[in-house]
Amino acid sequence: MMKNGNGALDAKNERMLELLAEGASAREVAKKMGYSEGTTRVYLHNLYKAIGVRNKTEAAIWQLSRTRGSAPLAEAAEPAVGPAATRETFGDMALSEDLYSALGVMSTFLGPYGHVWEAGLRLKGTLIDEKSVTRRAQARILWRALLKGDFSYAKTVYDDGIAERMLLDQPSDAVLVACVLTIGGFSAAAQKLSGQLQHRRKPGIGISQRELNLLSAVEGALGHNAESGLTSLHHAAESPSAPILRQVAMVCLFHAYRARKDLARAHATANAIWSEAEKTRQQLEAMGVRPLARDAALPHPTRATMKSTAREKATAG
Repeated sequence: MMKNGNGALDAKNERMLELLAEGASAREVAKKMGYSEGTTRVYLHNLYKAIGVRNKTEAAIWQLSRTRGSAPLAEAAEPAVGPAATRETFGDMALSEDLYSALGVMSTFLGPYGHVWEAGLRLKGTLIDEKSVTRRAQARILWRALLKGDFSYAKTVYDDGIAERMLLDQPSDAVLVACVLTIGGFSAAAQKLSGQLQHRRKPGIGISQRELNLLSAVEGALGHNAESGLTSLHHAAESPSAPILRQVAMVCLFHAYRARKDLARAHATANAIWSEAEKTRQQLEAMGVRPLARDAALPHPTRATMKSTAREKATAG
């Protein structure tokens, strides 16, 4: 049943609302409640209908407003104007799934060693050596882990000694490891790595003051000094210079808001991340670089393809 005899939500739906308010995805709700993902989505759909909301974000805000005695949903949620009021936004998907799933291929326009880095080398006529390929692979996996919220991956990188090796020749990537460790709650490892990074702060070979400030902001936003940390992280996410650091700061800010159950700001930050990816794509196209196919047409099957298909059918028969 959706509601009991008094008109209140039953225990199952109360628990789902609690999990949603904690920032859990549909997949996490299913796992914690012992249901399949398909069944959970049906239950959530029915729950949204019962309480008069459209999606997970509004349900979470509804629950927070209800339990904290704050403003009703109409006042707490971000105002919806025009067509956007009737469709799910990028921020909704980022909260219900994760940033990586929501961004899809657009994630390649953001973060370290992305399309901008590759395009820059090509325009300069610089070849990508094997060492750079390895660095890029490590950094991109770490970036995807941050987008997915897979913070334990950074702990694996730390435990395997990879982060320590990064200190020597790629300290900026070690900064990213420290940020992910901090957000994931691996405080001891994060503090140790941050301390090592601060000792490496030397002109030309160490981390920059901006990177040091980012580390401090992330630590503050997830710690006891939240107000100051979130403000500093917000400034870093709006900085017009150092685009990679800005993008890392934006994603860290999303996770910080989500960890603090501030879903409205997490939602808005996710939308800003999408906008950043789209702006980067447009900048690359203005430079003559088009990593994504535009106005692509369906290819016609070749005779070889048709012959291969016919052979496969004959074999299957």
